[in-house]
Amino acid sequence: IIDPFGGAEPVPGAVIVYQLVATTVGASDLANLAISDDVPADTTYKPESITLEGAPLSDAANDGDAGSFDGGSIAVALGTVPGGQTRTITFQVTID
Repeated sequence: IIDPFGGAEPVPGAVIVYQLVATTVGASDLANLAISDDVPADTTYKPESITLEGAPLSDAANDGDAGSFDGGSIAVALGTVPGGQTRTITFQVTID
């Protein structure tokens, strides 16, 4: 949490960075892996804040990258992920 006063308090206007970590288990590939997460109540999604492994993703669906935002949740299509691999997704919201 990064608040507007330079601290880390969950006050209106503070930005929360969410980190989602998906780790596959075993030696087999996992096909069509997709991760989604709802934007929490009383927060507003920060546009164009989705990242995958630190690389930015757009909010638009079907535009050639893996990310999207539909007005209520973010989604990232990871495709086929080898067993034993980890993928990290981040996104940001602002507390209303």
